[in-house]
Amino acid sequence: MFAGSRRFVAALAFAVPAVAGAQGFEYAPGASQYRVVQSTKAAQEVMGQKQEIESQSTQVVSVTLTRAAKDTVAMDITLDTIFSTNSMNVPTQVMDKFIGMKVAARISPTGVFYSAKGPDEQTMPNASTLTEQMGNFFPRMRATLQKGATWTDTTTGKVTQGGLEIERKTVSHYTVEGDTTVANMKSWKVVRRDSTTMSGSGNSPNGPMTMEGTTKGMGSIFVSPTGQFLGIEGTEDATLKIVLSANGMEIGVTQSATTKVEKIK
Repeated sequence: MFAGSRRFVAALAFAVPAVAGAQGFEYAPGASQYRVVQSTKAAQEVMGQKQEIESQSTQVVSVTLTRAAKDTVAMDITLDTIFSTNSMNVPTQVMDKFIGMKVAARISPTGVFYSAKGPDEQTMPNASTLTEQMGNFFPRMRATLQKGATWTDTTTGKVTQGGLEIERKTVSHYTVEGDTTVANMKSWKVVRRDSTTMSGSGNSPNGPMTMEGTTKGMGSIFVSPTGQFLGIEGTEDATLKIVLSANGMEIGVTQSATTKVEKIK
């Protein structure tokens, strides 16, 4: 699943202590490449009429980390490829414009998001949402990882999507389940449970509207004791209510998604 030097990994087995005890953790400088596969099932209901759609997307991203300061890691991330399909045979060429997109982000050594800069919205419309997602590519960890450790993080933020300004609040609960092996590498397995609330309003292509909703997510994060992000496996369920201001029409949306991120180089 992951490319790499098995001889180097074997050498590390002698140099790196067992994962079972408490260890300090920071993301290590270096270059990696990841594959992101997401499958989504969504349903939209308007005036009693229900429409369902399934889609799948595959992305490959390259990430380079460098230490910018004691408390700051510079992350340069590039979207190398993106391919998507859907059950309604809707053309997806619109996604091609994002291929080659570059984002320069700043995070803490443990993955706390500081900032991200990507293409201007006038140059690449709707790029701000993808810029934020790419800037948050690495999950937040703690400086010390130990089996059984738990912690909670709360993040808030605003994003513009489809003409709407959306406020979001996410509460994430983490549990270090223990150590495992991923691609012949020692790894921590950290289970994350997310709960998100969101609301927003603005002018969409369909006119002024408001939106509110919630999501519930659960996933497993894998990181090595040497500071490498090895991947994620997770699911997320979302429920949204959209109201068109012009006529008060309500649109209900439910969505279930599975995501897998794996290090390929």
